[in-house]
Amino acid sequence: MAHLQVRTARVTALAAIAVLVLSACAGPAATQAPTGTEQPAVTGASPTGETGASPTGETGASPTGETGASPTGETGASPTGETGASPTAGEQIGGQVNVWTAWGGQELTAFQAVLEPFIQQSGIQVNLLTIRDQDVQLANNVEAGTSLPDIANPPNPTLYADWAQRGIMKPLESYLEDMDAYVENTVPGLLLEDPNYGNIDGQHYLMMVKSQLKGLIWYNPKVYTDEPPATWEELNAIQPPEGTSLWCAAYESGPDSGWPGGDELGNIVMRQSGAQVYIDWYEGRHKWTSPEIRQAYETFGQKVATDKVFGGTNTVLSTNFGNAGDPLFTDPPGCLFMEQATFITNFFVQNTPGVVAGEDYDFFPHPQFNDENAGNVMGFFDTFVMYNDTPQARALMNYMVTQEAQQIWVDQGGTLAANKNITGYPDVIFENAAEVVTGAENILLTAADYMPLDMKSAFRKSILDFTNDPSQLDSILQNLDEVQASSYGQ
Repeated sequence: MAHLQVRTARVTALAAIAVLVLSACAGPAATQAPTGTEQPAVTGASPTGETGASPTGETGASPTGETGASPTGETGASPTGETGASPTAGEQIGGQVNVWTAWGGQELTAFQAVLEPFIQQSGIQVNLLTIRDQDVQLANNVEAGTSLPDIANPPNPTLYADWAQRGIMKPLESYLEDMDAYVENTVPGLLLEDPNYGNIDGQHYLMMVKSQLKGLIWYNPKVYTDEPPATWEELNAIQPPEGTSLWCAAYESGPDSGWPGGDELGNIVMRQSGAQVYIDWYEGRHKWTSPEIRQAYETFGQKVATDKVFGGTNTVLSTNFGNAGDPLFTDPPGCLFMEQATFITNFFVQNTPGVVAGEDYDFFPHPQFNDENAGNVMGFFDTFVMYNDTPQARALMNYMVTQEAQQIWVDQGGTLAANKNITGYPDVIFENAAEVVTGAENILLTAADYMPLDMKSAFRKSILDFTNDPSQLDSILQNLDEVQASSYGQ
């Protein structure tokens, strides 16, 4: 019987390097065989019990030191030794496919649920290995000339073009049975013609499998009962009841403190000044001291002003991001609104047991600054890349973009589909979030994740410094220009 073999690589944290869409590129490390805990071979495997997915819903902590060579031990070899033709749908193919993922906990459980019908239908054994620092491990294996998994997450975005040109990453056009259908069915905002979306020289190298939405304004419908404001000015003109602040915010997150505010500021940039300014900014071509970025910081300052935010700036800086929404549910409420991604509902339910989606918490899209840029939303996505062209890898890649697989993913909860035709979601929150995603003109990536490590660290620190003392904006922006010049090699 075909089965799913799950191995979880337990690795030692070294640095904060994102796994799926990361900006930092670590140096080479020794390549070694995985020493992860081997799980029994099962059909539709149960979870390994490994957690470690980021609380934000974005994959990737930053450990290093483990790599998972494919069972063949040969570079580019498949377990069957075959390459080439795509299998017929529903055909019993047999053999095995080696897959690396960064997921743990519930995300891994959901992926296993997605894989179970594929295993039964195809007879293919899926060897699934959880590796958190895939961008590092993939790069190490390429440099050393050792084997790559058949399917895994992408490398660091700085390697996309080189690996595409060298044939290390295989283009979707070479293995998807119906590329036109994939383009037609995928949420349009995920197919931006930009290298960071895996679009290299007119071909697609990142296969979109699911997504998340950021920049949503959360509220308690039992407290805020009016219509959602259409513009930022209308939102900030709302007068909350006495004793209640307009905003809640919390930016503490250990060594990554400041990232929630960084997301908020990035959302302002893209919706005030447009997609091109936003992309040029995080790719190092647009100065921090420019009028557009200065305006974004000043607008962000309206939210974290002491008279606007719950508990004042000290509370914002010292409260963990997962607890930011707690005051929405107190009596009397501490605030009316907070901004965060779709994943925050996990914390609402965890921190305030008994709250119900649509009754105790809901969201509205971020109000617009102008008509021109209202179609820009911030999100992130999960993707896979095919590294070895085998019948088994082709079969799995083709399966993961089917409506069947996409529906299983969303039925597991906590995510949005990459397929725009999926409409059945577990609750009204994700139904409404899916409408925002499918209606977006551009789904723009989290800026910090595409900045060099020094720039990302300086950006997040600037959020904390500006929140603490907005009068220092000139020096903050000047310092960021200096970091930009050095970190991007200008």
